[in-house]
Amino acid sequence: MKDFKIIDNKEARQFEAHIAGQMAKVIYEKNGSRIFLTGAEVPPVLEKQGVLPMMLGKVMEEISAQNIRMVPSSKKVAEFVRSNPQWKTLLAHGLHI
Repeated sequence: MKDFKIIDNKEARQFEAHIAGQMAKVIYEKNGSRIFLTGAEVPPVLEKQGVLPMMLGKVMEEISAQNIRMVPSSKKVAEFVRSNPQWKTLLAHGLHI
């Protein structure tokens, strides 16, 4: 399960993972050098398999590679960052969660 890939669907403004015929996504809005993560939607069957934290980890890697700062506007994303403090370095300047 960990070997799935995410794609940045810029047109739909979301990161997507297609797994077992289903799609999980993290929705975003970009504004300059900031990305606002506004939602995360994972089908229940994939959520039970732990896809959400794995996907959010991959999204954080992508944000880091793009050298931009993030604002976790979604409760699920904010909880993930709180639980995985190594990603707090990607937070927009002045933002603390």
